[in-house]
Amino acid sequence: MAILGRRRSVRTVLAGVATLTVLFTAACGGGGSRAGDQEAGGPPVFDEPVELEVTWWGGPARAELTQKVLDLYTQKHPNVTFTTQWQGYSGYYDKVNTTAAGRNAADIIQIDNRVLREYADKGLIAELDPWVGGTLKTDGIDDKLLGTGKVDDKLFAVPLAANTQALVVDKTVVEPLGLLPPETGWATWDEFGTWAQQVTQATGGTVWGIRDESANMSLFEPWLRQNGKELYNGQAPGFTAEDVTTWFEMWAALRDSGAASPQAVAQPANAGDISKNTVLTKQTAATFTYDNQLTELAKATDHELVLVPLPGSPTGNYARPSQFFTAYAQGDNVATAVDVINFFVSDPEAGAILGTERGLPPNKQVRDAISPSFDDQLKYVLAYDERVVPQAGPTPPVPAQGDNQMGRLLTASAENVGFGRQPAAAGAQEFLTQATAELERAAG
Repeated sequence: MAILGRRRSVRTVLAGVATLTVLFTAACGGGGSRAGDQEAGGPPVFDEPVELEVTWWGGPARAELTQKVLDLYTQKHPNVTFTTQWQGYSGYYDKVNTTAAGRNAADIIQIDNRVLREYADKGLIAELDPWVGGTLKTDGIDDKLLGTGKVDDKLFAVPLAANTQALVVDKTVVEPLGLLPPETGWATWDEFGTWAQQVTQATGGTVWGIRDESANMSLFEPWLRQNGKELYNGQAPGFTAEDVTTWFEMWAALRDSGAASPQAVAQPANAGDISKNTVLTKQTAATFTYDNQLTELAKATDHELVLVPLPGSPTGNYARPSQFFTAYAQGDNVATAVDVINFFVSDPEAGAILGTERGLPPNKQVRDAISPSFDDQLKYVLAYDERVVPQAGPTPPVPAQGDNQMGRLLTASAENVGFGRQPAAAGAQEFLTQATAELERAAG
């Protein structure tokens, strides 16, 4: 039978949430759509009023573009309307988990790969395979990229966009100093450290070469891959305490040489708030980013910015989904939610609106259709991505359950080391011990 009915008019929210495991066990029965009033793979509902809630994280620019696409969908399907919730990344998953505890989660939930396995295994998000080839068109998405949304060969999430790791460099600062890096970047981290030290010296210490990125899990991962490791080995860390010690010591050496900022300068940006990016605050000449974020960064500064590959082997990088859209498994209109997700990734008009704010369009047909209309900045991002991705390494496996806590744990240990509260080896051991315990807890 087709999925019928409006969104719930009355919802209850649990006042307290004991644990995420209890939440999902109570709210969800398995890994797919709810039985009883839904048929997996059924058609979307257009002939009666349907209200869907959509939630995502991001800044005002993302909110504006996302709303425009939702409005366009409503123009095409007047019976389908939307309510929206968006916020910064910090605390986002806490809100998703709390609403799921009350069986009140949004119908369409933006996630990243950090929670994909956990949400799929615990039944929060619907398996999408029944709609593939029908409502959900995936033939224009590269198989490797689409595979990042799979858990145990089942599709649970559709990439909204693709992006690649980079450093954003303040061209306005470094070019007059004769220190504009080549577009290919630096062959080694030592070469990069020398460049960053030269920037700090040439500016008289008014601008550091690089922000202390020791707390940045998104940079720690490609660094590990450059050294033959992965972030995870199944449901366990894929690295040793010695690996983390080397990482912390590398950043300590960069701080000591003046190449990297003190941790006190870096700390405000450690939570991931893009407005605190130290290139935007003009405290450093470079910082880690994803290539799609150039658009938002450029809007927030009067300086010219460029993208440069990460130092070291390009195989540490990988083309990754910047975010996914997923459908809440307990929603009243999963099929309509799937159709909306398909609209975001497969409709050229939607693609033209979204541009590259989340990343490059994942659907090659959409990308090819809209790229001629890109402005110079979007064309620059596209050219960077197409230059870097062919040299990148393979996409890593779906992160372990509990991955969404790893960044918080690394940040805590890196800040302890960076502020001199712990030696590098002690901070590394603490991080490994806590990370191992968290992964075991998440899988339990």
